[in-house]
Amino acid sequence: MGLFSGMQQSAANNVYGRMQSYLAPKDGKIHVVMVNSFSQLGNQNFGCDTKYTTEIDSLLSAMQDDGYQILDIKFNSISGQGLGGNRTGFNTVITYR
Repeated sequence: MGLFSGMQQSAANNVYGRMQSYLAPKDGKIHVVMVNSFSQLGNQNFGCDTKYTTEIDSLLSAMQDDGYQILDIKFNSISGQGLGGNRTGFNTVITYR
């Protein structure tokens, strides 16, 4: 775990708490939820984006702990985001049952 992983996981837990009311009931049907997030600062280097990885993985784990089956994950990245325009924004669509 990286230096800020605990903080990112805590933030993801807060997001999941708010996200839960938007998750469909477990009815056997396929549903989607979209999550908006940002890359870590200084993401120009080749390597794991620990911020995005920790946040999304925490959400996926919480969903599975609540009995949801993750079917697919897709994302879109948009550069030049954030207040300074130096971050990458991510839209992540999680398909679940």
